[in-house]
Amino acid sequence: MLQRLASSAPSDRVAKALTALGHALKSIYLLRYIHDLELRARMQLQVNRGEGRHQLARRLFFANQGAFQTGDYDEIMNKATCLSLLSNAVVVWNTVQMAQILAQLRASGETITDDELARVSPMAFAHVIPNGTYFIRGTASITASATQHHPTTSLVSISWHCNEL
Repeated sequence: MLQRLASSAPSDRVAKALTALGHALKSIYLLRYIHDLELRARMQLQVNRGEGRHQLARRLFFANQGAFQTGDYDEIMNKATCLSLLSNAVVVWNTVQMAQILAQLRASGETITDDELARVSPMAFAHVIPNGTYFIRGTASITASATQHHPTTSLVSISWHCNEL
């Protein structure tokens, strides 16, 4: 790399050196990825978590087949903000429920390791019934017009129709 830096024109030296460094680092990473089973498992876990977040958003944003049908920037931002708020509400709900279940299991004598907990994600959405209705008004107050409980858990049906705030 130093030889390439010394032989190029002064204006190109830094760019070429950084490009070569980038190629070398990428090659080192790829070789490490191919060789290291634990690294591949960690990367796959992160990819799965990201995909889980996208699946949750697709489940919640079911109207218009999950597509923004308008080119109006403000309306798109409103819908994206509502989707983010709703996704976060589901994740918080799931996290609280998971913490309660974990506490109950540990209180009953179950041993749950950190490795086991690392495999649990708060992105579950099978319990979310996408036709419950919550209205958000200008004051950001939330009123439930209908609440449905999942038959086997205490999880609540969640879906919001966000109006202009």
